[in-house]
Amino acid sequence: MSLCINPQCMRSDNSDRMLFCQNCGSELLLAGKYRVAKLMSKKGGFGDTYEVTERGVPKVLKVLKSNNTKAIELFDREYRVLESLAGEGISGIPLVEDFFLYSPKDSQTALHCLVMERIFGMDLEEYIKVMKRPIDQKTAIGWLSQLTQILQEIHQRGIFHRDIKPSNIILQPDGQLVAIDFGAVKQAAVNTASGQKTRIFTPGYAAPEQELGETSAQSDFFSLGRTFVYLLTGKEPVELHDSYRNLLIWRDKTTNVSTDFSNLIDRLMQDDPRQRPDTTATIFREIAALSPIITRQNISYQPPPPPTISERQQIQVANRAPLAVPLAPHRLSPFKKLLPVLVVSTALLLLFSALAMYILGNRNSLVPGTSSKSTGESFTAIKDVPQGVFKFGGSTSWATTRQLQSSIDAAIRGVYPQFDIVYTDASSPDFKSTKNGKCSSNPGSNAGICWLLEGDIDFAQSSISLEKSKYKDDDRVKTNQLKQEAVAYDALSVVVNPQLKLTGLTLDQLRDIYIGKVTNWSQVGGQNIPIVAFSRPENAGGTVSSFKDLVLKKEDKLQFQTVSNTTEGLQQVAKNPGGIYFGAAKEVIVDYCSTKPLAIGKTADNLVKPYQEPLKSVADCNKGQRNKLETKVIKTQEYPLTRQLYVIIKTTDPGRQKAGEAYANLLKTKQGQSLLEKAGFVSIER
Repeated sequence: MSLCINPQCMRSDNSDRMLFCQNCGSELLLAGKYRVAKLMSKKGGFGDTYEVTERGVPKVLKVLKSNNTKAIELFDREYRVLESLAGEGISGIPLVEDFFLYSPKDSQTALHCLVMERIFGMDLEEYIKVMKRPIDQKTAIGWLSQLTQILQEIHQRGIFHRDIKPSNIILQPDGQLVAIDFGAVKQAAVNTASGQKTRIFTPGYAAPEQELGETSAQSDFFSLGRTFVYLLTGKEPVELHDSYRNLLIWRDKTTNVSTDFSNLIDRLMQDDPRQRPDTTATIFREIAALSPIITRQNISYQPPPPPTISERQQIQVANRAPLAVPLAPHRLSPFKKLLPVLVVSTALLLLFSALAMYILGNRNSLVPGTSSKSTGESFTAIKDVPQGVFKFGGSTSWATTRQLQSSIDAAIRGVYPQFDIVYTDASSPDFKSTKNGKCSSNPGSNAGICWLLEGDIDFAQSSISLEKSKYKDDDRVKTNQLKQEAVAYDALSVVVNPQLKLTGLTLDQLRDIYIGKVTNWSQVGGQNIPIVAFSRPENAGGTVSSFKDLVLKKEDKLQFQTVSNTTEGLQQVAKNPGGIYFGAAKEVIVDYCSTKPLAIGKTADNLVKPYQEPLKSVADCNKGQRNKLETKVIKTQEYPLTRQLYVIIKTTDPGRQKAGEAYANLLKTKQGQSLLEKAGFVSIER
């Protein structure tokens, strides 16, 4: 059989003896030598992938059908990158063989075609599904070594893959792994023609910084860690994500996986790129410590050449430079490298340690005179930014976007590398206020304010104002030792089971449900189903406090079934026909699709929807599509469950005050507001 690749052809099947399509008349022998045997990808989208033969030898043909300038640029870059890698004889990289244009009959648009060697095997996503069980630790260590070797080869040449995931890794019949689909590849410090950053990522596997168009070698390490979570648990990372704490709860889903190996996987997945391994050499060293016998048997190590610039400089370059992109397919061969040059690694470690000690020792050497009302077009408009390492934490509403928060921090560091801001919480060993019982150890707005008052952090994030916080009567608050800067709007959203035939509630109806006055959905226009109200504990943080302030009366007592976090609350509502839950709008509308958000209003004839219609289906969400907030009604506060987000600043410590003011001012620039909107909040700009 010979297939016609003309996108407009209605009958593509032809005899392999034909030279022209019997239906549309297009050429069947591409470039005079390639005959298309079968479609390998799903039909549709920007391009298709086929198996072709050249004199009986199977190969892979990628066809770009789009005439989009950016798509063509990326497709061309894929070819050039793969060609350069193939020219260096790098193992684990598919050989690229040909690149040509093909014009179907009577078409004004040429198709871009890329031919590569055919790699046989099964991708790891499919492998786990066929096996119906996760892999064991020994297999995982061997595979991690192989994949680290591949990354080392491409990273040394200034190339980042940007789309490491199980479906992009092929297990060949001989046991070797192949990293495929370099379609998202980025070359360090290459600019796009427009100067814009190209954002390419797979939700659940992409590093936080990739969602803002920034990437580095550490971005691949993050995806590598997420890949092994899937391989060791058999579950997609999004299924294991606790959005309340922004953690992957994955270790208890594994069998006989050591703590040391689990710790390595978690280090690969740190939100902050600087907290991930700095190079593949570091990963090799940790693998060797885990399993020296396996490592020595499987890897013939050759140390990489010394780095030309420091890792921190690489990250800064990646943060500042617009992204570039290429693509590729499948394959890998045996290893060649295991441990780093210890002298170089040790020297770098000492250098960074000395730098950190210098910064910490000078954390209060600040430039005076910040105005808390400063704003501008970009971060560069804020001139009074301090030097030092500054810790922040607090609101769980901010924590739901911590995945993007690290990107916000990275963008700030790209302009002001001396302003080193680090998210922290009570798990930090140097926290004192939680050990002496003065503050809660659970993250939240009230906890963050307490941590700031007690000196454990340098500024706090809050979803409640100081005058409505638990500490409003504290003498330190009453005497203006703290101040607040509003930086964004946020909203609460109420969600129910999708089967409930109800589109909205008034504030009074919502109140009556949560104080136990209304107990059946038929009382508010729904079916005859008992209501099951869910909530996090009353002392959990700013979200519950805001709900009480916006919905309840002072004397009201909440009645609900307690859930430990928002993930559990949403899961309960999804499986309970009478369930209802409230949470941060971004978290329950944008991040989750298995429940239905309700319109809320002060009266029944003025119900306001905090979301854009139509709502996405669960299937759409699984493909990476997401619901969107209706920002206009939140910004104007027409939607009644609206609140503001604040940076809480300590005014009795000059160093901390400068840091908090600088952070708030940076977030209030147009650049900062844009980043906050990408994180799911609403700009305070009118």
